[in-house]
Amino acid sequence: MLSSADIEKKVTVYHTIEDIVKVMKAYAGVAIRKTEDTIQNVRAFENNVLYAMADILKYYPDIIKEEKQKGKRVLVAFGSSQGLCGTFNEKMAETISDTFTGNDTLFIIGRRLKSALELKKISCAGYKDSVASISGISSALAEIVSEIMNIYNKVEYYNLSLLFTTIVNKKANIILERVLPPDIKKVQTFAPSGIPPVLHLEPNIILEKLIEEFLFIALYRCYVESLRSENWYRLRSMEGASESLKRQLSGLKSLEKYIRQEEITEEMLEILGSGLFYKKQVIL
Repeated sequence: MLSSADIEKKVTVYHTIEDIVKVMKAYAGVAIRKTEDTIQNVRAFENNVLYAMADILKYYPDIIKEEKQKGKRVLVAFGSSQGLCGTFNEKMAETISDTFTGNDTLFIIGRRLKSALELKKISCAGYKDSVASISGISSALAEIVSEIMNIYNKVEYYNLSLLFTTIVNKKANIILERVLPPDIKKVQTFAPSGIPPVLHLEPNIILEKLIEEFLFIALYRCYVESLRSENWYRLRSMEGASESLKRQLSGLKSLEKYIRQEEITEEMLEILGSGLFYKKQVIL
């Protein structure tokens, strides 16, 4: 049977775990606030790139290339390399399993997502660790953009799509978004300025650079969205762990009181049984 000393040790351990959970909750909360502030600016910049594309395509429609209709697709999926984020990676792995076809080439962001896919016997052509904070996104992009484009620029590929998790109305949604080639119909919905742009370069060169910028900012946005979603899952997971710890501690404290009373009763019975109590009475 456990002693009160054993229970006290367990309570101490649970309090230590509780402190760690509090730190993780605070970390996740700060990360979510930072990503929410950043995502608005990223979306505004992305819209500006699309407006510039709309201007070029309106006044120079001849530079639009005919889209390939057949071939392979490059699929870039965003997960996490850090743990304690609940089912974040598992749900993404399930979506990839449902989406992935024999004509897809998979590029994975996140060590834990890669592990979840390996359990499903799905391999990837490229892999990079995810980022732990917004400050790490730029350096990560510098490494992966060229690798992704090296795959996409091969003749057999016609489509580059991004798969990422976003949070809308306190609900996680996994989005599949085509990035390359840009959706011309979507671009044309952005109303041009109405004033023909003054160009110092050939329109096709400008469009090419705009497409590069569009890919960069789309990947950046997915990194931010994924980081935000990862920490949203982590915060929910830590909140659940915190509630579980409170219940466990409450049960341990109740058990500690019960065991302590049993120990006191046992000590009293030992004293009474040994005769020490009666000897003291005689001396008095």
